[in-house]
Amino acid sequence: MVKTLDEVMCFLENYTLAWHHWLMVLSLVKLGGSGKKSQILPVYKQEGFSPHVIDKVFQTDLEDLGDAIQIQDGILSLTDNSIITLTDDIRFQKFLKKHIKSVISTFKQRRIK
Repeated sequence: MVKTLDEVMCFLENYTLAWHHWLMVLSLVKLGGSGKKSQILPVYKQEGFSPHVIDKVFQTDLEDLGDAIQIQDGILSLTDNSIITLTDDIRFQKFLKKHIKSVISTFKQRRIK
């Protein structure tokens, strides 16, 4: 069952729990709102995800992001060339604007430690 946008936003408010989900969201924001799996996956590699679990974590994150994203041809047909797009729903855009600075700050603090 796909998570609603409200459920996704509630989940993303916990930066500590949802940090790798934010990797995907921030990557998509940096790419202008959409990008290929092959453009986003290196960020997960940089964060140290093991090669043998990275695809599963990536797919789980896509599922957890529910209505906040759209996947070209659906999640079951996901390939390196699949395009993933953030929703243009105004509520989610406001949510991102409200939280993005705090999320980036949290990421920077995490890297300093």
